[in-house]
Amino acid sequence: MIFQIRGFPECGIRRALFSPSGLPQIAIKGTVMPPSAYPTSKVRAMRRFAVFILCLTVIVVLGVSLPHSHRHVRAAAAALPQSGNWHSGDCEDNSNHWGEPHVCQMRRTTFALPSGHISVDTTNGGIDVMGEDRSDVALEARVTAWGPSESEANDLLNQVVIDTNDGDIRDHGSHTHFFSGRGYSIDYHLHVPRHLAADLHTMNGGIDLTRLDGNVHFETTNGGVTIDRLAGEVNGHTVNGGLNVSLDGDHWQGAGLHADTTNGGIDLRVPEHYSAHLETGTVNGGINVDFPVTVQGTIKNRLNTDLGNGGSTIHVQTVNGGVTISHSSSTSAD
Repeated sequence: MIFQIRGFPECGIRRALFSPSGLPQIAIKGTVMPPSAYPTSKVRAMRRFAVFILCLTVIVVLGVSLPHSHRHVRAAAAALPQSGNWHSGDCEDNSNHWGEPHVCQMRRTTFALPSGHISVDTTNGGIDVMGEDRSDVALEARVTAWGPSESEANDLLNQVVIDTNDGDIRDHGSHTHFFSGRGYSIDYHLHVPRHLAADLHTMNGGIDLTRLDGNVHFETTNGGVTIDRLAGEVNGHTVNGGLNVSLDGDHWQGAGLHADTTNGGIDLRVPEHYSAHLETGTVNGGINVDFPVTVQGTIKNRLNTDLGNGGSTIHVQTVNGGVTISHSSSTSAD
């Protein structure tokens, strides 16, 4: 008996005749690919993981490149005048910035804050805000620029402008792209009145908040968040970074705290004899509490309980990461 298989001339394969022995009587022109088996569950899982990593990479790349493509378009090609009363100087730069030519500059200024509200919006760089007994704002900005050469990096640095109008801090610079090999970052350090409202946003950088009392909102994509001795109504989140929270006194003064992360662990330190309503949880990770708490049932991936006499809600939650809750070493209030 002879079996005939129809050829595919467009693929370079002609008809072939096969005998019962399985050996072709006519040679096949071109390359014949062996049939692939249906993918196993392990292979499918690996493919889904690869697609997830690819999508996450695209999100991060677009997050870095797109904001520069429209937010800094207002900057001119030549050096722009710096608004406000600024003092600039050199800064110590111990990083090699991935081996790229780069330059660094410190800029400092102070300004009044009659509105009692401050906001910071940047793309590359961290935000550090310290509350103090003062009425004005002292701002220190560490500006780093990089490019194909030190000269080009210096040109880009001179084009970076920081606005502080009405307490709204924004930076503008030359048009840059993620793949261009040139760009800039700014790390902001602010000393502000302790009682104020704040809106803080960065994409690539951490956020540190210390001794603030007011309505505070924060957001970052790639960076951890530190919350140290805050009060008022505080809420925000990060995507890729941990939450490091330190409470003080014997209760939260104000509406409460609501902080989330997607990929990162949570370290919550609570003074002894602290009163609050605690909500925490994780999807992929465990919860570890190093002091006795009262719960109904068992602690698995979520904990919802009153500490002491209860009170304002302390909500800290993650998706991928563990949660550690411990007593802080200091219980003194301000």
